[in-house]
Amino acid sequence: MPTAHHQAGRLLIVGIPGPELDPDSREILKGAQPGGVILFARNVVDAEQVIELVGDLRATLPRLLVYVDAEGGRVDRFKTLLGPGPSGAALAASAPRLAERAGRWMGYALRSLACDVDLAPVVDLDVGEQGNALDERYLGSDPDAVVKRGRYFLRGLHSTGVGSCIKHFPGLGAARADTHDTGAEIVLDAQTFATALAPFQRLGDEAGAMMASHASYPGVDPTALPAGLSPAISTTLLRDQLGFGGVLFSDDLDMHALDSHGSLPQRAASALEAGCDGIFVCQTLAAAPGIVERLAHSSLAPRRRQAVARLETYRDHILTRRGGTRRYSVDSVRRHLAKVTAAAQASLT
Repeated sequence: MPTAHHQAGRLLIVGIPGPELDPDSREILKGAQPGGVILFARNVVDAEQVIELVGDLRATLPRLLVYVDAEGGRVDRFKTLLGPGPSGAALAASAPRLAERAGRWMGYALRSLACDVDLAPVVDLDVGEQGNALDERYLGSDPDAVVKRGRYFLRGLHSTGVGSCIKHFPGLGAARADTHDTGAEIVLDAQTFATALAPFQRLGDEAGAMMASHASYPGVDPTALPAGLSPAISTTLLRDQLGFGGVLFSDDLDMHALDSHGSLPQRAASALEAGCDGIFVCQTLAAAPGIVERLAHSSLAPRRRQAVARLETYRDHILTRRGGTRRYSVDSVRRHLAKVTAAAQASLT
């Protein structure tokens, strides 16, 4: 049976500082044994380098899952290598089935670079707010349309053997600020909130994973804790009321919306206690040992075991679904992705 320390490590997904696995980062990873690494533009030079980096990571962490934000459009970590995938806004303006092609070729893009999970699609509803970092990322403003395109994107992605994660539960579209930089409070009447919640409720089981937002929702949790730190949202609403049984990921705990919520180890423990299973810490790799130590505390044992079980099921589903799927070369992916993006962009313009 894994020790408390090993269990705690499996909950953590970390970022690394550069395009190579430097000796200091390697030692931190060996000690903390995180279950995942997330790649950013800072980790990308060219395709050969990314494949070599991922291979080095897997040699260091044999049970690793490699995560990427590859939504298409403005949030697409591999667009310098493969060309941009279609944005959410372009897919919203296109026939719904184009979202399936987009998901498929985003999936093949990740497979061509040996990655496992696309943290997509965004299923927040567009309500016209500006400055919340979601511009051009929405699949639309109508929940039925968002669900339809989100479902097609998921089908395309899953057909390639790549995992998915819908975001940002329970809906970030009404935020009036960017939670990368500051806190955001979302106050909605019951009917509007139910509408924003609908895509998560309808797509959660198919996706298998959601990401909690860092906004607060005082109508659901009067303490106004950010969703990923709120038991009322991440457990009572998500698990007890909506019946979701998959993985809940925190958003990046390094984001400034959480500046007033303690140290990174304290935030990680709060997220786990609230109901998050996978804990993203994307910028501060040096904090990983302290986070693992805090998550290994005996008081968190029941929640830790539950989270590990969900993450293991999620991982097994990805690897099982991957059996027999094909991989394409980087050049082939680039050509096909360009066609999908051009078709979506033509609909937008």
